[in-house]
Amino acid sequence: MNLSEHHVTSNMSFTQLPGVRLACGFSMTASLALILVEALPGARVAIFHAFNNLGPLAPGFWSGMTAMADTYLALGLLLPFMLWRPRLGALLLLSALIATAITHSIKPILDVPRPPAVLVADAMHLIGHRLDHGSFPSGHAVTAFTLAGLLIVGLRLSVGWSALVLLAAAVLGVSRMAVGVHWPTDVLAGAVIGLISVMLAQLWLNRWSSLNHARWPLPAGIVVTAICALSSPWFNAGYPLGQWANWSVAALGLVALFWASLRYWPQYRNRQRLPLNDLGRK
Repeated sequence: MNLSEHHVTSNMSFTQLPGVRLACGFSMTASLALILVEALPGARVAIFHAFNNLGPLAPGFWSGMTAMADTYLALGLLLPFMLWRPRLGALLLLSALIATAITHSIKPILDVPRPPAVLVADAMHLIGHRLDHGSFPSGHAVTAFTLAGLLIVGLRLSVGWSALVLLAAAVLGVSRMAVGVHWPTDVLAGAVIGLISVMLAQLWLNRWSSLNHARWPLPAGIVVTAICALSSPWFNAGYPLGQWANWSVAALGLVALFWASLRYWPQYRNRQRLPLNDLGRK
């Protein structure tokens, strides 16, 4: 997005943004697909096998993709955007709380068996550690689409960029089927929960001015995302073949921190105002 586009979209309600409308349309489509897959006999298993067969073709790739959808690495991925757009701090906080509350309320109540607990070993491909319970919804898919929603809403992305972000989140969601631990309905539900959580969080922020203008969410968010990014090489996501993803997140974090130091240090040295000082005044 160029500066003129950002100036135009900054004066619009977030519900009017083309990228947000695309995300809402994506969420509605995922909801309809979820209903159809559940309603059609055998559709859930057939779709699972179609994506699960992708796993053996590129196990390292899918392992890395599913590792990036882990909350720990996903938070590390957010570090560059937190440094770029300070207002993401409060939105991240509320979105994470809403998504976590919804996901961990549904999982234990339904306790849906995962594919390894239902299908015989010879009928599927399992990459990484085995999981048997708590299938619905996919927590990794919730994380992936919460991250996508944060970028779309928080950065006010255009339709083109929003489509790319949603596509990337979809790949992360598909990875959960490729590695053999989730049904397609789990991923679809995760997509809906993730995107809706961000929309609800932004609506809440629009009405909760004290949090929207507070300064503490930014440094708190930067500290958390920086810790996750820089320590990601030592985080065990359960997929040894995807260790490249851990190092990629760490490298991205280091580059982001180096860029931020070059951008903000001269201002601090010259006693100029930093972005944190301007929160709530723009």
